[in-house]
Amino acid sequence: MHRERFGMLKSKAITPLYQQLMDKLKDQIGSGYYQPGDQLPSEVDMAKQNDVSVITARKAVNELAALGFVEKKQGKGTFVAIPKYWRDYRRIMGFSESCRMAGLTAGSRLLEHKLVVPPVKIVQSLGLPAGSQTVFISRLRFVNSEPMAIENSYFSLKYAFLLEEPLDGSLFEVLRERANAVVTKSQKQIEICRATSSEGKLLNISKNDPLLLVKSTAYLETGEPVYVCSQIINGERFTLYL
Repeated sequence: MHRERFGMLKSKAITPLYQQLMDKLKDQIGSGYYQPGDQLPSEVDMAKQNDVSVITARKAVNELAALGFVEKKQGKGTFVAIPKYWRDYRRIMGFSESCRMAGLTAGSRLLEHKLVVPPVKIVQSLGLPAGSQTVFISRLRFVNSEPMAIENSYFSLKYAFLLEEPLDGSLFEVLRERANAVVTKSQKQIEICRATSSEGKLLNISKNDPLLLVKSTAYLETGEPVYVCSQIINGERFTLYL
């Protein structure tokens, strides 16, 4: 696809040049010429390509950033905005359902699944005797094929069947289908943390970049704990509602 397909700007048109450039860039983004995460030309190059001033190019880019079409990263440039994953923690829903509601596609990659004896606090939260083994499941969660969160969950041995599942989709659905277990309540604690080297590699971010850490315990309607989970979420691509 060639840039000329989107036409040249018209200096004598009623529509201001910056608005014409905005419309052209929006067309390029909407058509897929620029994909989410792609870097746009610098404002200097953009001005040369479109025969406008740098001030005009900068105004167009700033307006697009204000509208959420692009993101300006200091020292790096301007990039097509990646659709954000949002989560309404006032409602009980899983990662996959939240993505569907936002018009996004959820994905998963199983990192680890095994039996472990977790820290005492997790055992207590699950209502188990000290030293109990639990099912540990670690997954990398994706939104539109982009890594979004690292999810570490602990279950009692009642849910050992999870070790036999591919776990490439919704855990809520697997729990409902295999054990008739429906989560109706959840307690959450939200903190800010910094990415470790290993977390940065998985999430395609740099070490020490800010992350959201969401710790939760989920319960059945009877009050029985189902799981204890920690989610480490890329805060740059996440909107939280409380």
